[in-house]
Amino acid sequence: MNGTNNNIADSDYARKRREIFSLVKELRALGAENEIQIPRIAVIGGQSAGKSSLVEAVTGISVPRDSGTCTRCPMECTIVTPSEQSSWSCSVSLRRSGQPNEAFSPRLTSKSDVDIWLRRAQTAILSPHASPRTFQDMSYKQLKDLTSDSRTLKFSRDVVAVDIEDPEGTDLSFIDLPGLVQNEDDDMIALVRGLVEHYINDPATIIIVTIPANDMENQQAMRLAKAADPEGLRTIGVVTKPDSLTSGASGAREKWLNILQKKSHKLKLGYYVVRLPDDDERAVNPSRRDLEQLATKFFQGNVPWSSLLNSGRLGIPNFIDNISRVLMRIIKEALPKLKEDVHAKLQEVIQRINALPEEVTVDATTEILNRISKFCTDLQGEVYGLNDDKQFVHDSREIYHAFKVAIQCTAPNFRPLENPLEYAAVLPPRVEVEEAIADFRDDDVQLGAPIGLLEVRQVIKDSTGWELPHNIPYEAKKRLIKRFIDQWPTPAQECYDAIISILSNTLDEKTEKHFGQFPALEKRLSVDIRSELVDYAEHGQQCLVDALECEKAPYFMQNNHYFEASYRLWLSHYRDLHLHPYRYIPRSPVSSPGNIPVSASVAPTPPIPQIDAEIMVMADVRAYFKVAYKRVIDNIPNTIQRHLNQKMADNLQNRLVAKLGLGGSDSSQRLADLLAEDPTTKNLRVQLQTKKKRLEEIRVRLNNFTF
Repeated sequence: MNGTNNNIADSDYARKRREIFSLVKELRALGAENEIQIPRIAVIGGQSAGKSSLVEAVTGISVPRDSGTCTRCPMECTIVTPSEQSSWSCSVSLRRSGQPNEAFSPRLTSKSDVDIWLRRAQTAILSPHASPRTFQDMSYKQLKDLTSDSRTLKFSRDVVAVDIEDPEGTDLSFIDLPGLVQNEDDDMIALVRGLVEHYINDPATIIIVTIPANDMENQQAMRLAKAADPEGLRTIGVVTKPDSLTSGASGAREKWLNILQKKSHKLKLGYYVVRLPDDDERAVNPSRRDLEQLATKFFQGNVPWSSLLNSGRLGIPNFIDNISRVLMRIIKEALPKLKEDVHAKLQEVIQRINALPEEVTVDATTEILNRISKFCTDLQGEVYGLNDDKQFVHDSREIYHAFKVAIQCTAPNFRPLENPLEYAAVLPPRVEVEEAIADFRDDDVQLGAPIGLLEVRQVIKDSTGWELPHNIPYEAKKRLIKRFIDQWPTPAQECYDAIISILSNTLDEKTEKHFGQFPALEKRLSVDIRSELVDYAEHGQQCLVDALECEKAPYFMQNNHYFEASYRLWLSHYRDLHLHPYRYIPRSPVSSPGNIPVSASVAPTPPIPQIDAEIMVMADVRAYFKVAYKRVIDNIPNTIQRHLNQKMADNLQNRLVAKLGLGGSDSSQRLADLLAEDPTTKNLRVQLQTKKKRLEEIRVRLNNFTF
């Protein structure tokens, strides 16, 4: 067995090893393990498996081992051989989740000082309620008294980092995990097991399992390692307490010989056997060389170890040198992927930062005025259809079309027949049919109750005063016109309310978009914008009422040409329908709407009564409806657009700025208070910027490293 220290500090290999472990130390100090998978070694085992003794033998320092002070948080140990001749030194720092290392101890130059600083550091990690400085001067007794503090955690995933410069050591880095417990409550057992699994389930982790030679079959640590690494590709077994095998334990000796000779329980990285000092041997504070000599003497004098002296698998020096080489090789192979991962993570963080609202870089007054200006410009873009997204316009068009259909449904349903209910719906003139096909779906327009000759005749009679014979009273036409005009306020109000709704929703969306970054500003301006909406809605409502009032008597128009053309069209149509009622589909017990109408060749020709007055009134009223309909379906939407949407969009900026009270003595402070950013967004920005800075530092370290 090679019992020397294998000190090759002057060799090229030692230089490269020192550089690569220094790089890993720097990356971990930056908190890189929260971003990328840096290969590492994790040491696990039961509380009585010799794990602490192994850590002491590898690091050359003493770790807390008295009752009640077992490892209760991960301890990361990094050993680096200095590039120049220097003395031994050590420093202890704290690393909380996602954070860089936080210096804790001074630079220690005596190994005897390490134990108390490790206890202080572990207590600081387990006491997140207190500042780490609280524990830097505490004595052993004070630290022990804190174990009964209910605020002190039993275990933690935060790390105590121990950085050692050892001229006589070998470059290595590993993390010592809390020992697996059995004689604790179930929650505590599960907590420690979960902590161990968190580390060893990482495929970039080499698992070192400490196994007492006299208790191979009952090791929970080995079962966890097998679950995390079923093929045994990254697990190393370290057999401790080989001197615990009595002379009669020949079966156990044979088992271990078979394992070490790779005949059973095979692991790709194999097993090592280490003989560690007992309490009496530690009490005399032996040197590293003394301990190596004791171990060598033991292996030479005891079977089956004596048959394995040249295997390179016995003793701490062989173990350290080999696992250092293994870890160095794995880290070297991982460097290209680490660079790729850091680049990908950095790009992701930059994208997330860019997706956040812009940070305020100007004074509060300028910022708020700029945001109000952009808000109002955006609102104008919606109202006037200038934005790329035309949804506001599309929604408005749908509402105005529904209004158009509703007005069309108020058209007087004249039927120039004595008994109009005996017939199905009247077909309008061909020109009207073609226009309707272009404007409406088949089921859009549903006219009101039929108005026949008898009803029109009665209206004429009721309206007749001292007129001479053969004069149709204008009052009759006014009464029939009033019937459909009186129906228009309802669809007009429904149209207005629907536009108010989409305007209100648009204002909410734009308010959140432009001011949502600052909750106080959004809340304040939301109130002002709502108040303005109420004012403009009242103004628009009055303009709507005025527009409808213009349609009431006296009925007036100047579109005489269109009226005359429509009048002649309907007059001819009504006369033709009166003379040929068979063009209607009869409703009778022997006929249904699906039957074919009676043809002209077999239908009887009815007598022609004196009904010109009624038909002329029908045509006159229907023609006026057409003119008024064409007018109102444009006037109402234009009134709403101009006096509600456009007026509010055009004037809102000045109104909002006026309400800010910029002339007040306290305006600067008030506006600054309004720009208090959403704490969630603010905290996220700080986190992302911190992460970005960390990743950039990691990238620089990786890119500058040459191997």
